[in-house]
Amino acid sequence: MSLSTQFLTMLVMFGSGLYLGMAIDTFRRFERYWKGKHILTYALEILFWILQGLVIFYFLFIANQGELRLYIFLSILCGFAAYQSLVRTTYLNVLEVLIRWAIALIQFGRRMFNLLVYRPIQWVILLIIKLLIGVWALLVWLFWVLLKVVWFPIRLIGRIIWWFIPKNAKNYLRKLAGIYSKIKNIILKWWTYIQNKRR
Repeated sequence: MSLSTQFLTMLVMFGSGLYLGMAIDTFRRFERYWKGKHILTYALEILFWILQGLVIFYFLFIANQGELRLYIFLSILCGFAAYQSLVRTTYLNVLEVLIRWAIALIQFGRRMFNLLVYRPIQWVILLIIKLLIGVWALLVWLFWVLLKVVWFPIRLIGRIIWWFIPKNAKNYLRKLAGIYSKIKNIILKWWTYIQNKRR
């Protein structure tokens, strides 16, 4: 391995140490959202360190085709120490600002979605429902009006015919109506009894 490659590898690994420090602090910052969920915490912790190992190895592979040397670990340690002493406070402040911006942007996006998409769709659906209810009420009203218009002459003709029916026939029809009413009441009582038994 040439000196230039070794120097490049040291710089890359030093940067990897800085990156590792930032990644750890970022992970710890968001860890509060799943704190208390032990299985999820262990799973994310394992996945985090696997991912960091793969990322650092990828940087190493770019720098020197993945050859491991002692100074590589020292360079990572130096980069991590430099981050802790020089960069950490500034990075955490910047991270908090970015998180606040992201939260504000998400909230703004949600408000815009509610204002421009959700609310108009809700209003349109409510308007359609009200229109359908209004149309249904109008149809019912027209049906009853037509029924009254049709029923009036039928009722009038029925009364005229009733005047010409003999008294004996009228009495017979009244008896039939009474029998029908009794049968109807008996059926309704039995139906109510059966319904109560089922309960």
